[in-house]
Amino acid sequence: MAIMIPKRIGDSTESNAEKRIFKLLKNDPDTRDWFVLHSVGLAKRSSGPYGEIDFVIVIPQKGIVCLEVKGGRISCKDGDWYTTDRSSKQFKLRKSPFLQARESMFALRDSIIKNFGTHSRESQCPVGCAVVFSDVVCPPITPEFERADVIDFHDLQIPISISIKRVVRKRLHIFQRNCNELYPSQSECVSIKNFLRPEFDLIVAKSVTIGQSEEKILSLTQEQYSRLDELEDNPRCFFEGAAGTGKTLLALQYANQSTTNGDRVALVCYNRLIGIWLNNQITTKSLKADRFYRIAKSIIESSTYKNEFLAEEEKCFDHDENKELFENVYPYYCEIALEEVGPQFDVLVVDEAQDLCDCNCLDLFNLMLVNGLQSGNWAMFGDFTHQALFTKRTDGTVNLAKYCDNFTKFKLKQNCRNTSNIAKETVQLTGFSDLPFKLGTATGLPVDYNYYKSKNEVVEKLSSKINTLINDNVSIEDIIILSTRKLNNSCLARVEKVLNFSLVDVTSSMLKVKPSVLKFSTIHAFKGMESQVVIVVDIDRTFGDSLQSLLYVAMSRARSLLILMINEGIRKAVEARIKQSLEQGLKE
Repeated sequence: MAIMIPKRIGDSTESNAEKRIFKLLKNDPDTRDWFVLHSVGLAKRSSGPYGEIDFVIVIPQKGIVCLEVKGGRISCKDGDWYTTDRSSKQFKLRKSPFLQARESMFALRDSIIKNFGTHSRESQCPVGCAVVFSDVVCPPITPEFERADVIDFHDLQIPISISIKRVVRKRLHIFQRNCNELYPSQSECVSIKNFLRPEFDLIVAKSVTIGQSEEKILSLTQEQYSRLDELEDNPRCFFEGAAGTGKTLLALQYANQSTTNGDRVALVCYNRLIGIWLNNQITTKSLKADRFYRIAKSIIESSTYKNEFLAEEEKCFDHDENKELFENVYPYYCEIALEEVGPQFDVLVVDEAQDLCDCNCLDLFNLMLVNGLQSGNWAMFGDFTHQALFTKRTDGTVNLAKYCDNFTKFKLKQNCRNTSNIAKETVQLTGFSDLPFKLGTATGLPVDYNYYKSKNEVVEKLSSKINTLINDNVSIEDIIILSTRKLNNSCLARVEKVLNFSLVDVTSSMLKVKPSVLKFSTIHAFKGMESQVVIVVDIDRTFGDSLQSLLYVAMSRARSLLILMINEGIRKAVEARIKQSLEQGLKE
């Protein structure tokens, strides 16, 4: 039996004659080891740009035979050829079947020579052709063809291989003698077959899938902006939403809108990198956007307590007492400075409120805002699920209620940052029983789990992943590595380059980083930020509240592709957590 390509004739094939020839070639025992290709397209022919050969038969030790199949009644009048189907419908052919067969044959041969080169054995394989009249006898012989060029109704009453061999004997052997063509070996026939009908599985480039995900995520972000309408009639609002619900973008948009009336607006956050990013977005002098403690410091420096404060600050730096600085020095001096200079802002917008709703910060918010928290204009955005890395995970609105008893609380429920694959895996791995948001419409790429046993294996796998992404046209600027540890304690400690890209720690600032480097950051520092591609390393501890919070923050930073590097020692714990979550199911 022949090797049929495709294995079954397609349903779209209308010609009963082609279906019959396909079956005869497939079932003939003497066609064993033949490659039979049905409906081979031609990108170029002498008479036009496109063409098709009904059957191409590649025979080891023989050559190639092209078959042009004509079914139904055949006639020729005044040099024009016609076919008539079973419903008596007549069709005029553009040219005689023999000219059509030869033209296709030579076009096929030209394609083989172009692909393999003039002097290759594949290009020197003899090629012939024949016309099959499946329902009629051979037409009268003319100078245009010989009997050997025809397989007619009678010929098909015996095994079709006999007729094909006749074509080989009468045509291909003559060409071989006259043109020094070579009989093709089995391997050369396979090469020709692979060229004519290659098998392939082309994976969609990650950059394409990421681009599609980014477009859908952007549209969801635009929808989320409609939530700002709720602030028009509610001068004091608290928006609570899980990671990825657009809190930072909404805070920035609202802060910008609030400046249109000439109001002095402060947009504050906890995280240094977000503060730098927000500050870089400012387009008007009436808006101050920065880390809360930098804004507090600017207020202190505008007062008469500046020099005293700077001396105390220097002492803390000298003794590495950051806790003392942020918990006592900044709050104390900012409070007495505000008592001196008075409220500084008409509107207060707070991002990362889960880290800024302790009483120290709320005391200062109350003093820096005109009319205070009770009667002033403010909006706060926070996530009290797993993102409170710097404070105890409590409902911050409990503290806020001590300062204001008339604010409105809203829930942000639409995830507009992550693909649904990333969002699901994040909540499954970090201990949620229910989805804390509605999933977006962008499915995206699956989360990529990688397990390692040693530091060298991490670097090797990381290099492979980066190389694949770059080859898929993903920009190195859209990739960041996040770790549970600082770089000098990470599995990437003392690694200066990954592939040809310098590994740069951006934990303190991203503004001065060259675009052609591979960025590294601690998870703590990158909280609130996001990137198209996130690679999380140093996942090597079993699950506890602190690790779950870190993983939740890290995984939810990825918009379109998330890659996890996990120590082999906790593989069973990770797989058990995912299995448990899948068995329980997640409810939206």
